[in-house]
Amino acid sequence: MKKHILICLMGLLCLPISTTTAQVADSPTPGQDLVYYAGVHRGGETRSDTLSIGDQIPKGIEFSEVLKFDSDKLRLDDYRGKYLILEFWAPTCTASIASLPRMANLSQEFRDQIAIIPMTIFEEERVSEVFAGYESLVGVDLPLVLHAGKMRELFPHSTIPHFVIVDPEGRVIAITGLEDLTSSNLEKMLTGDASVFRYKEDRKILLGRYDKLISESPQVPSKNIWFQSALTGYIPDVSGSIIQAYEDLSHIRIVNMPLIRHYQLAFSEKDLVDYYGRNRIQTNGFEAEEIFTKKTGMDYLDWKEQGNHVFGYELIAPPSQNPYALMREDLSRYFPHINATVKKELRKVYAIIQQEGASYPKAQEVESSYQAGAFGLSMQNYPLQGFVYHLNVYFYQRSEFPIVNLTGIDYPIDLELEAQLSSISSLKQALRQVGLDLVEKEVEINVLVLEKIGEAKLLAL
Repeated sequence: MKKHILICLMGLLCLPISTTTAQVADSPTPGQDLVYYAGVHRGGETRSDTLSIGDQIPKGIEFSEVLKFDSDKLRLDDYRGKYLILEFWAPTCTASIASLPRMANLSQEFRDQIAIIPMTIFEEERVSEVFAGYESLVGVDLPLVLHAGKMRELFPHSTIPHFVIVDPEGRVIAITGLEDLTSSNLEKMLTGDASVFRYKEDRKILLGRYDKLISESPQVPSKNIWFQSALTGYIPDVSGSIIQAYEDLSHIRIVNMPLIRHYQLAFSEKDLVDYYGRNRIQTNGFEAEEIFTKKTGMDYLDWKEQGNHVFGYELIAPPSQNPYALMREDLSRYFPHINATVKKELRKVYAIIQQEGASYPKAQEVESSYQAGAFGLSMQNYPLQGFVYHLNVYFYQRSEFPIVNLTGIDYPIDLELEAQLSSISSLKQALRQVGLDLVEKEVEINVLVLEKIGEAKLLAL
């Protein structure tokens, strides 16, 4: 059976995904949901079925499915005379969820001059679930338009949150990202200056899951490649992604990812225990933002496009070879100014343990299954370490401390949790209900140390 892993990361830009809950049969990883890519208008002459800057919003657009709204229908025509900000978001995207409180604050600050309307393609159940689960959304009192597929067709995009700004006459004056939605920029907009908003252009070149990055030339349909290793710089218009596939040959493909992510994969391998998240990587001697950045959204895209911050890598190798060992050798050859080692360190962690006197039972189910979402977990005949790995990779990738498994459970179990998995307190409460616990401890763990030992001699420099 073919094993594959796909991770798409764009600096906290979310790819709109299907409404189907991801079901993972093997080791859980993010990015398993189906991704849609809307057609993207790139400026210039507007297509007949889309709108862009300078276009007029058609009259008569109305919505009957709107949360936090008193009237039976929300009509865009009713907002003429005010500036209008349309935010495209999704309850599956943490970046766009986090944007809602900020939009609510801006709505209050400019309530007499600007209206803000978040809209999503999702249904009421998914949106209400998110609002019930996130304390940060309690004070958000904006009208929430549901089933906004038609608006997405008018303003196609491939990453969210995505913002469209309309002037009081109903004319589109900006299409931008969250980073430019500031009080200062909105004040300038009210004086007639919309040039402060960068144009959010979601250009996309789509790579199929099994496409080869380097060797896909149509003139030679069968390459019969046994071994290949290649490094690229930034490739415009292609999303950052990591793919691992294993069948007859091992295939690792990384596109437009910061250098720290290359080392992270090479040293983490497929190990569910020693996953080197940012909280288990130590960097010494690097300049600020040399191998990673905390920038998000459009600021992250600008950082990528500077040319020497993200890289691509592709490896094709026979199954007799350890692809991660080969990748580590390649990194040492491509980036000789970086020394990478793994060492033991005493670190503070969140430890999952068994409660005193408890003995968690072995799985009763015969078939293995794993299903996890923002608000719960259901797994049968599945290793607990797989869940811990999922927490570190997805829910706690920005946590100060890693989560470790100190339960001693080395056999498959059945486990059901109702919790906001991204909340330590909620996760702890749910674990306690099933005889487990989550505690802070200091333990000795493996840490990946990246040290700059010379000057970078990259091609683009």
